[in-house]
Amino acid sequence: MYTLILILHFIVCILLILLVLLQSGKGSAAGIFGASGADNLFASPTAFNAINKFTAILALVLMCTSIILTIASNKKSSASVLDNVKIPASSAPAQAGK
Repeated sequence: MYTLILILHFIVCILLILLVLLQSGKGSAAGIFGASGADNLFASPTAFNAINKFTAILALVLMCTSIILTIASNKKSSASVLDNVKIPASSAPAQAGK
């Protein structure tokens, strides 16, 4: 189950990156040196289209899978590699000053 959620998480991450890159920004119609940006400054925002809705849904799924993966990783046994290391006992203590 953990692996399935992790794969879903990766797919959602990639899709979310692609959708954000496909969207146009608020000031994309305004030129850097043009005066057309002043017209768009007080214009009403564009409608909440399907790409924006799908991006919001993917963001919600990403947050949910992140929370689920965090909870699931805390429940796994966290054994350390250093638990199996045996430290050899020294036969004589180290001498100070040498």
